[in-house]
Amino acid sequence: MRFTGKAALVTGGGSGIGRATATAFAADGAAVCVVDIDGESASNTVSEIKNAGGQAIAITGDIASPDTANNAVSSTIKNFGSIDFLFNNAGVEFISPLMETSVADWDRVMDVNMKGTYMMTKAALEVMVPKKFGVIINNASDAGLRGIKVNAAYSSSKAGIIHLTRSLSLDYASSGIRTNCICPGCIRTPLCERFNAEVGARKGISGEQALQEFVEANIPMQRVGTPEEVASVVTFLCSEDARYINGAIIPIDGGLTAGM
Repeated sequence: MRFTGKAALVTGGGSGIGRATATAFAADGAAVCVVDIDGESASNTVSEIKNAGGQAIAITGDIASPDTANNAVSSTIKNFGSIDFLFNNAGVEFISPLMETSVADWDRVMDVNMKGTYMMTKAALEVMVPKKFGVIINNASDAGLRGIKVNAAYSSSKAGIIHLTRSLSLDYASSGIRTNCICPGCIRTPLCERFNAEVGARKGISGEQALQEFVEANIPMQRVGTPEEVASVVTFLCSEDARYINGAIIPIDGGLTAGM
């Protein structure tokens, strides 16, 4: 097992990509702290890990709150002795053009997606830097790589995460910390379902129909991805096999952002 004796902290670990990654870390030997705003979902992921023979704890919290980052990191250290991997996965979507985006809407997206990632990373770095080891993976989106209609706040927040990743990779590599960013496209997750339901509603069609039309028109591989396909990239980037990868921005999108 690649991660025996290591500890991973996964935000948004109650469902979708976060849950798949938390279970993948555990299957590879890591102890896992699962953070989610939905406490029941976080507990369900932990139960799945424990039932498979792994170690895990659940933390209920909104990453937009500074208390969540501090609690998650301190609980990981208390239970597992350290924190080696951080997967900043939690985020919120918001479907709206700028003129329909209120200040409160904008702030909520930025507080979770950008500020939450910042606070969780800062708390983890306070542990990683002194021991000169750690891997941070940030989850952006294809929306951070290009503009998307009716996505002003969301796309802006995800683009910010990409540049935060680059800054971290420059500032902390000399301290033994590698930072990389994944940019998933259409992945079969609850967020994707909500996203497409909103888009579909604006077009007068179902979310599933909106997704299918998008896939057929834009994804060369002609299918939606799975959370497990994303999780495998995250765990690879945390492994010794990826020890010289730092500051990378990696699309996981079936070719969606390769071009027209």
